[in-house]
This record gives sequence, structure tokens and C-alpha cells, in this order.
Amino acid sequence: MLRNSLRSVRAVSSRPISAAAARQWQPAIARSTGAAARRCFADKKPSADDSKPAKLPATETNTAAASRPVIPKSEADIVSSAIGVKDAPQVPPAPSKVKAAPGPLPVKKKGFFRRLRNYVLTLTLLGAITFGGGVWYSRINDNFHDFFTEYIPFGEQAVLYFEELEFRKRYPGTLGNGPRNKDTGAQVKISPQSGASWRVADSSEPAGRQSSATSGIAGKKAATDKKSAPVTQAKPAPEPPKAEQTPVAPPATESTVAKKQPKAQTPEFKAPEVDEPSRLPPPTPIDPIKVKDADEPVIQELVKMLNDIITVVNADNSDQRFSSTIYKAKTKLSRVGSQIRDIKATAEKNAAAEVESKVQEFETAANELVSRVEKIMASQESQWRVEFEEEMKRIQTTYDSRLQTEIGQQKRVNEEKLKNQLLEQAIELKRQFLKDVQGQVEVERKGRLGKLEQLSSSIKELEQLTTGWNDVVDLNLRTQQLHVAVEAVRASLDDEEHPRPFVRELVALKEIAAEDSVVNAAIASINPSAYQRGIATPSQLIDRFRRVASEVRKASLLPDDAGVASHASSWVLSKVMFKKQGLAAGDDVESILTRTQTYLEEGNLDAAAREMNGLQGWAKTLSRDWLGEVRKALEVQQALEVIATQARLQSLQVE
Repeated sequence: MLRNSLRSVRAVSSRPISAAAARQWQPAIARSTGAAARRCFADKKPSADDSKPAKLPATETNTAAASRPVIPKSEADIVSSAIGVKDAPQVPPAPSKVKAAPGPLPVKKKGFFRRLRNYVLTLTLLGAITFGGGVWYSRINDNFHDFFTEYIPFGEQAVLYFEELEFRKRYPGTLGNGPRNKDTGAQVKISPQSGASWRVADSSEPAGRQSSATSGIAGKKAATDKKSAPVTQAKPAPEPPKAEQTPVAPPATESTVAKKQPKAQTPEFKAPEVDEPSRLPPPTPIDPIKVKDADEPVIQELVKMLNDIITVVNADNSDQRFSSTIYKAKTKLSRVGSQIRDIKATAEKNAAAEVESKVQEFETAANELVSRVEKIMASQESQWRVEFEEEMKRIQTTYDSRLQTEIGQQKRVNEEKLKNQLLEQAIELKRQFLKDVQGQVEVERKGRLGKLEQLSSSIKELEQLTTGWNDVVDLNLRTQQLHVAVEAVRASLDDEEHPRPFVRELVALKEIAAEDSVVNAAIASINPSAYQRGIATPSQLIDRFRRVASEVRKASLLPDDAGVASHASSWVLSKVMFKKQGLAAGDDVESILTRTQTYLEEGNLDAAAREMNGLQGWAKTLSRDWLGEVRKALEVQQALEVIATQARLQSLQVE
């Protein structure tokens, strides 16, 4: 049908249409490629700073306003119009004069793992130094020794190790000579013949018996000292009294038991008979002393010594003479024991309180030190971060300003160099031209050949100018015709009574823009059914949408495999559904229909088509025909907008 219309319009047009009609059905790929490759803007925009003046016709024209003729400049004028020294671009200053040398580079910030490693190494070194100092000071101060060995982990083992080393250096042959004397726990018994006797001493024997008694006691003391000596040497630790408690206490009790055995065999006292002379009962023996909690070595020695004296007194039957003295000694010894216990308990209590206070002070100081170190580290880290950021900003600003300054200087220098080169070249060309003209004039001075050539060149320039203006006029006329053809197509589409074909208008538009690939591509993008049958007007699209919307609402609740019952239930439910207004939110059918109707009332066919294209199932199937009509209308509108834009662009190029 389009070919027939082309034949019918051929008589009206002054150009043949066969070539244009053949080009209309070219492949879309070639047209799109040509349209993309063709540049629709000016290739070169004349600069306002161009030193070369525009060429003007030598003869006066009737179409333009009166203007002064161009007077050619002589060589002297050209030389005098050169750029002065003041106008010449100055040499840019040296970089050292522009700005001072940059400051020192920022110190590179240490990494997290490196700081962690330094922190761990510092703590380890401080801990080792503190532990070594504690071991050394514990060997000097006994109070610190007790605190260090009790509360510091591995402190007791370290102190014992160094004390053992010192003891071996001081007594190198003590530990390896022979076996030590160990306490086996065996009972020590005293034979009945040793020590004092139960018999009454003779007048010549008291001194000897006294000497034997004291010598026995001295011998026992010497034996106990010999037994306790290796024990004290074997243990260099400051706890030797505890080792002496076990071997000293049992001899005292054993001696009392051994001394009591002979007395248990003495016959009991019997009152004298009537025929016997009166006699006194034998003296009651003095009981050995017993002190509660006699743990101190001094108390044990005193108890042992006093029990030996009591044994001697009981053996000599001198109980009556020495009983008061011995009882007084018992009382004082018991009092001394209780005082020693009280003093020891008080000392232990004071030591425990002092140790506890020292521990609390140490913990408080340690916590304060840790918190202080953490605060210092946090503040130092934040300070370093702030300084680093400020330094980075300062360096960035400095480098940016320096870069902008250098770029501006280089740009100005290049521009001045180019201007100077252009001026020099123009001066040289003008000088050469003047020389050529003068030589030619001198050769043909007497003839009219020079004038004829000048006249012919002027005529050629006029012809070129006329040809250029004719092209401009033709292009302007074609642009106006293109605008008129586009408006004719739009006028045919704006007929609201009924859609009608616009083939003639489209053919006229194609004939006018025969050589424009953009217009040809836009016309080829229109669906043939659109310009053969016409497109629906916006009011017709709205009326048809209302009818389609009612049917879509009836089928909005239908599934894909719906039956008769589903159709009936969907129809019933569509009657009771509430209709929404405006740009309703949601992806349901009712919201989409409401938004589409709003866009149609606003005249936005593109948004309405996009909304209806989002329907699914039966709703999309029912609205497919309406979507096709909207697409045709949108395609025609977009093609006309592209053609109108191309026409405006051509008019701008003409200007």
C-alpha cells in the first residue's frame, strides 16, 4: 500500500521517488549503523581568539549592509603591530621561588602486629626483671622472702634453687660425703642403772653422785646437740627449729617414763605396828613438768632440764627440800610458755595483717599501673591518628595546589607559545604575499593583466560565496519543509473523531528528508499497520482501557488453570472489591489498574503501558490487545519526537 501511495505522489513531487522508496526498505541494521556513524554536530567551532581574520568579498554586495573596504596592511604596519615586550609571556619562576621546600616526610605508622609484639616483649622483659629482683631481695629480707614464696608463682622453687646453689658453693663436700642422719622414729630408752639411784647416799658419795648426775645430763645434751647438728646443716632453709622439735621432745617423756618404772616397784608405805617404833611415811615424788604446746626448742630444752632435775631429786628422796622451788620453777616455765605462745600469735597476726596490706597495696599499684598504661597508649594512639590524618590532609592540599599551579603555568606558557608561532607565521605569509604581488605588478606594470587576474579572482570568490549561500538557503528551506511535514503528521494524529491512515503525510516527510539517515531510521521504526490503519487517540485509549479494566478485574482472581467455578467466583468477588484511587502502592491487579488509569488521565502513555505490562496470567492475556495499541501510539510519538529533534538540530547547524 505504501508503494502505491508513492506512485500516486510522484506527480506532485519534483524528484523521483523510486530511489527513496527503495531506500525505505533497507535493512534496519544498516540504517542504525549509518545513523550512529553520522555526526550531527559541528566538526569545528571557530575560536574567538583566532588571529586570522575572516574573508570578506572584495566588491560591494546589495544584500548586505554598507561596510568599509578592507585596506591591506603594508610590511611596516605589520612589523609595528608585532607583540611588544610587555605583552610577551613572562618566564615562569623557578619551583624553589614559588614555594618553600616541603617539610619532612611523615613517619610511617607502625602496624598493629608490630606494636603488639613490642608490647609483649616489653611486658616479658619487665616481668623477668621484676621476678629476678624479687628472688634476689627475698634472700636478703625474711619478710619479703615469706611473701614472695607464698604469693608469687614459682617463687619458692626459684629461691630454693638459688639457696641450694649458694650452699653447695659454700660447702662443696657436705652433700656428697655420706648418708645423713635421719629421724627413724624409734623410741629412746634409758637403762635403770644410768643416772641417779633410789638409794640413800652415803656421806662420802654425794659429790660423786651429783657429779655423775650432772655429767649424765651434760652427756645427754651433747648427744642431742650432735644429733641435731647434721639436721641443721642439711637444710639451709630458714626453718631449722621445726626439724629439732621432733627429736628433742620424746627423750623428755621417755626419760620420765623410764624413771617412773623403778618407783613403781617400791613397796607401799605401811603404818607401824603397836610394838614397832613410829616412822615417817616416805616423801611423795615430784611429778615431771608438762607444758602445753611446747613447740619452741628453748621450752623443750628447759622442760627436759627441769625433768632431769626432778628425776635426780626424786631419786635422792629430797622432795620435801626442793618441792617448793621446783613447783615455782614449773609455774614460771608454764608462764614463759604461755607468754611465748602469745608473743608468737601476736607476731603471726601482725605479720599476716602486714602481708595482706602489702598484697592489697601491690594489687592496687598494679591495677593503677595497668590502667595508666592503657590510658597512655589509647591517648597516644588517638593523638598519632589525628596527627597522621592532619599531615595527610596538609600534604594532599600542598600537592594539589602545587599541581594546579604547575598545570596553569604550563597551560599559559603553551598558549603564549602557540600565539607567538601563529603571529610569526602570519607575518611571514603576509610578507611573502606582498613580495609576490610586488614582483607580479612590476612585471605587468604596463599591461592590464594584473587587473584582469584580480578581477577574475574576485569573481571566483563571489561565485563561491553565492554557491555557499544557495546551499544555506536550500538547507534552511528543507529544514522548514521538514518541520511542516512533522506538524502535518501530528495534525493528522490529533484528529479525535476516529483514527485514520497517515501514509501520505509520512511519504511526504520521507521525500523531504530523503538523504537524512536519522529521519529514515525513525520512519522505518514505525509499525506498518500504524500508518496504514491509523492509531487510536488518547481519549479512545482511555475509553477502551475502562472496558478492558472491568474485564481484567473480573479475571483478577483467576489462577492459570481456572475452571467454570473459578470464573464464577472471580466474577462475584470482583463486584464486591473496593476500588483504589490515585497512585496506589502494591503489585496486585487493582493497584496496577488504578495507577494505569491515573497515568492515562495525566497523558503519560509510557508509564501506563509499563504498569499494564507488569500484569500476569489472565489479566495480561485480556489486556494484550490494548497494550498493542498503546505500543503503536508510543512508537509513532517517539518517531515524531526524533524527527522533530533532528529538524531542530539542522536549523541550529544552519545558524
